[in-house]
Amino acid sequence: MSDVLARALNSHQEGRLHEAKTLYRQVLAVEPDNSDALHYMGVLCLQNDDCAEAVRLIERALALNPGNADALNNLGQAFAGLDRWPDAEAAYRKALAMVPDFAPAHSNLGDALMRQGKPEAAASYQTALRAYPGDPDILVSLGRALAMQEQFEEAIGHFRQALEALPDDAMTLTNLGNALQAAGRPDEAVSVFERAIAVQPDLVEAHFNLGLALYDQDRLEESIASYQRVLALDPENIDAHHHLGPALFLQGRLAEGWQEYEWRWRSEKGLNLRNFPQPPWQGAALKGKTVLVWSEQGVGDQISFAGMVPDLLERGATVVLECDARLAPLFERSFPGVECLAKENPPSLETQRQDIDFQVPGGGLGRLLRPDYESFHRRPFYLIADNQRRDVIRKRYQDGQDDQGGDAGLLVGISWESKNKRVGDLKSMPLEGFQPLTVVSGVTFVDLQYGNTVEERRNFEEKTGVSLIHDNDVDQLADLDLFAAQVAAMDLVISVSSTTVHVSGGLGIPTWVMLNTTPFNCWMLERDVSPWYPSVRLFRQKQPGVWGDVVERVASELEHVGSIRR
Repeated sequence: MSDVLARALNSHQEGRLHEAKTLYRQVLAVEPDNSDALHYMGVLCLQNDDCAEAVRLIERALALNPGNADALNNLGQAFAGLDRWPDAEAAYRKALAMVPDFAPAHSNLGDALMRQGKPEAAASYQTALRAYPGDPDILVSLGRALAMQEQFEEAIGHFRQALEALPDDAMTLTNLGNALQAAGRPDEAVSVFERAIAVQPDLVEAHFNLGLALYDQDRLEESIASYQRVLALDPENIDAHHHLGPALFLQGRLAEGWQEYEWRWRSEKGLNLRNFPQPPWQGAALKGKTVLVWSEQGVGDQISFAGMVPDLLERGATVVLECDARLAPLFERSFPGVECLAKENPPSLETQRQDIDFQVPGGGLGRLLRPDYESFHRRPFYLIADNQRRDVIRKRYQDGQDDQGGDAGLLVGISWESKNKRVGDLKSMPLEGFQPLTVVSGVTFVDLQYGNTVEERRNFEEKTGVSLIHDNDVDQLADLDLFAAQVAAMDLVISVSSTTVHVSGGLGIPTWVMLNTTPFNCWMLERDVSPWYPSVRLFRQKQPGVWGDVVERVASELEHVGSIRR
């Protein structure tokens, strides 16, 4: 049958797949254990996207001829088609153990490692590139692997090299734009995304990433337009819906923003969606009803959403509030009669009770209770700290200053850093940026920043001659109720946008928030007050990344407050 197999291979190589399939079957009918026929029949199935059958046939071939590196490489491709990436990786590694310079297997191994988020992918692509210098596909793959490791400048170089061979490849342009954006070169990124769209106007990825870049450049209207173009091309695009929501919130288009916010359950944040047996609350009358408000997202969001719990109580509801266990003491004191349950995953049995009539996620309250500015209640505060602990802390800080020979004066808590992975750097500033505030007399500064601040405080004191009160008894992350008492002991809080300001705003403590140009969406744009927290004032950057004038305005206001106090 060797001549039939040779004819089958020739037909296969020339693209006459149906003819090749017929001939392979003829061989296998006579020689069912012909490993070559099994292997190539498997490859043909792979080409026809029948990956499961390809795996079956190639594994049979390898059982008969385990030393076939080509078959192992093709088996890896079949596993890849089934998204069985660990199996694909194993097959490629076996092929390379037999033939170490097998360049296609190195490239394919890079793909399997990339799909598993493994940093070794770059090394596999680099090995493949040595065998095929200048190959645009490998260059793009290597660029993506380097970008995954945050080696953005190197990634940019490889994408540009690929574009020398494929100058009008829209996806390569999009990859380049992503790397430029991540490298902090937004102007170039926007230009490259626009070029990609000019080449391929229906490329969803380019429109979406252009929207992200424009958002980070504070070009909000254009960003919204980009997301809307994505949705015109792909109405079910989860990422576009999810990112459109914050942009609409910033513009104050609350009803539209809340609608888009519902897409969070289908985005990566959807991992937070948990099942509860009760029907969802959709705005029905609550008098005499019990509603479970369940926890989603971080502590700052839970505090912010808790500001709507009094609305439910005013409607006659009995509220069961699920929350981070660290918030339970604070919420129980703040909302008398509200039962607080520590969040568990899966949900605790207490949340499954039959006496609960409705359930609603904390963020889901906004769509029903905060559709516009007029729906915000001007409550001066809704959180209540432990007053006894607050008074002890305040006296201790004041007495400590007395021991140093001076009146404590105004107690001002400060916080300067957000740990948000995506936008924390944009929201944060170095502690030394607070230096202009230290010239104001009659002020004692208290460290409210979570995390280890020893080195920053030491450098600050060396440069300014002013030391911050740092309370080793307060761990802002471990004991949020004690932290709330510490914040309540302040006369004023000055901070960048972080959990600290949600605590101080909820407590009704005068709070000045210093904001980057495109801030967290609850602060909206242009306003100098927040509908969420009446005690909060907003001081906004005029230029991205420039904090100096913001701090100067805060210092001027602080001097004014201090003079009134004196």
